[in-house]
Amino acid sequence: MDLVLKKVNSKSLFSIRSKILRNNSSYEFCKFEGDESLDSIHIGAYIKNTIIGGVSLIKNKSTKNNLENCYQLRGMCVLDDYQQKGIGQKLLEKSEKICENLNVNYIWMNAREKAVDFYVKNNYLDLEETYFIKGIGTHSFLYKKLK
Repeated sequence: MDLVLKKVNSKSLFSIRSKILRNNSSYEFCKFEGDESLDSIHIGAYIKNTIIGGVSLIKNKSTKNNLENCYQLRGMCVLDDYQQKGIGQKLLEKSEKICENLNVNYIWMNAREKAVDFYVKNNYLDLEETYFIKGIGTHSFLYKKLK
């Protein structure tokens, strides 16, 4: 499998965000606040020039802890046929490397219930507070200190 990870614009991720994160909702519901900010970074995962996954990094204050100099990891997703093949791991590693190169102190996220174990295995700290995000489901706040 020839996987290519590359920076893209946020609109390139709307199709997979819709399928995986928003129950095939219209692309209008696939936009994130901060997508268009100049300091936001979007990464697409491609196989044979077809997008199969992606993630966004948005410079955003932490909602739960007072984390200084942080980015929020948002919209991490991989199409069903490509899950459990290490693609999410590669997207996460690339995201962390980008943030390290920007001298970011922390990455944080609102992780879906089914993804919490994945992030914990990658040394993210789970505050173990669950909360419901309307129309999406139960989430937990996780973060990782990079430096």
